[in-house]
Amino acid sequence: MVLKTEILIYNLSGRRIPSRKFLNDLIQEVLIFLKEKNKIHLALVFIDPNASRKLNKHWRNKNTATTVLSFPLKENLPLKLLEKEKVLGDIFLCPQEIEDQAKKAKIPVLFFYKKLIVHSLLHLYGYSHNQKKEAQKMEILENKIIDLLNK
Repeated sequence: MVLKTEILIYNLSGRRIPSRKFLNDLIQEVLIFLKEKNKIHLALVFIDPNASRKLNKHWRNKNTATTVLSFPLKENLPLKLLEKEKVLGDIFLCPQEIEDQAKKAKIPVLFFYKKLIVHSLLHLYGYSHNQKKEAQKMEILENKIIDLLNK
């Protein structure tokens, strides 16, 4: 099953990022796992560590660069979209932080991208890890998706 998706990809980081095919295929597989039936719109924005730190400071009050930040779009859509469409939101990724942390953890960079994008997509669908019960639910689902992707 192939879903219609519109994924905007912006590389503002100045670094090499995974291929459009890798990103599209990954997101497509996650959406199928989540049984999404609507056309999905989302943006992947690749940023440098300075921009990551600024966003993290503004939104989470943490003055450090981070690998990924997710911003679900919940309301205030400028246009009335067709009934079968969803605008999920934006995912900001910092390739330098991702590469550094993957190296420290001794895991392949593309595997780490998979894990971060799956995690971020779950946030865009409303999953959270703010409370223990929610965190457990999200972690179980995330691990199921990662296991499926690695088969």
